Order: sequence, then structure tokens, then C-alpha cells
Amino acid sequence: MSPGDLPAPVFYMNTFHAQDGEQVFFHCSIDWHIAATRIVFCKDGVEAYSLKAQQGQLSYFMVLNVTRGSSGTYTCGYQHRNESNWVRSSALSASRNLTVTAPHPGLLHTFPVGIALAVAAVSIVLLAAASYCAVKKGPAMPLWVWILRSALTLLLLTSAPIITLILETWSHCASGARQPRDIPVPVTL
Repeated sequence: MSPGDLPAPVFYMNTFHAQDGEQVFFHCSIDWHIAATRIVFCKDGVEAYSLKAQQGQLSYFMVLNVTRGSSGTYTCGYQHRNESNWVRSSALSASRNLTVTAPHPGLLHTFPVGIALAVAAVSIVLLAAASYCAVKKGPAMPLWVWILRSALTLLLLTSAPIITLILETWSHCASGARQPRDIPVPVTL
């Protein structure tokens, strides 16, 4: 959209700093006496998304699913189409800068996997020793039951960190594909 001579709208963002995967809310507010026909949200001076204006509506909202490529300068504007089908554009709103940072790493990215597995192994050895001592003092338990019980405990303790690692890896892969090319999603609040 090329800036025009109609009065500029007012543009708001709920934050100026976001992390990859978060949502940012945009709000474009136009004058009450302007009959806009189209609302435009721009990133770095280029139209990123447009909404069809509704008669009598003064506020327009958009939700941006933030990716690393979402950093930039955002503005909004509007267009008015008269009875002769001539289109006039507004000046663009004051610009707002959005800075996107990488998300905070999960526990498995800050806590080395080797340490987690070592803690799990030590826990299993201690649990096995405690179980063996309890069996010796109490009623007799067949060796195969004790081995089966220890194996199931080992499986339980090692599967949680592995499942967590798999889920974190898949969620990071999916977050980039959730919103291709930073196309924002319009909403009505």
C-alpha cells in the first residue's frame, strides 16, 4: 500500500519483544469519520496482511504467530473506496519495532543428557540395593520376580527423559512450520 493523504490511524502492539513461538497482538484504530474499506498491516514498509473493513468499525485486530523472521518494523494503514470506485489511502501509522529472540532452552538443553542418565543409573542401583535388602529381611521373593521388578523400574526411570527429549525436539520442529512466511492471522476480539 502506498501512503496517501488521509489521516494516519493509530497502531498499537501488546509487546515490543517476543520469543519465537509466542503471539503478538496488533491493533489498528481509525478515525470515526473515515469510512475505510480495507485495513492494511505492513512489515518493513511492505504489505503483510489486509482485512476488509466493516462499516462503523473503528478498531481492527490481528494476531501474529511469531517466528525468528518476524523481527521488523510494523505499521498499519487503511484505504477508502468512493462511489466512483477511486481508492484513496491513508498515511501509515507511527511505526513500532518488534524484536524476536530465541525461546528459552528447555531443561534438557541446559541440563546435559549424560548427567541425567548418570543420575537415573545411580538411582536405579540404589533402588535395586534397597529392594534386595528389603527382600532379604522380609518374606522370600523368587529371583526372577526381583529381576523383572528391577527391569521395569529401570524402564520407567529411563523412559521419562527420553520421551521428554523427543517431545521437545518435535515441538521445535513444528513451531517453525506452524505459520509459513510470517503471515499473520486476523482475529475479532
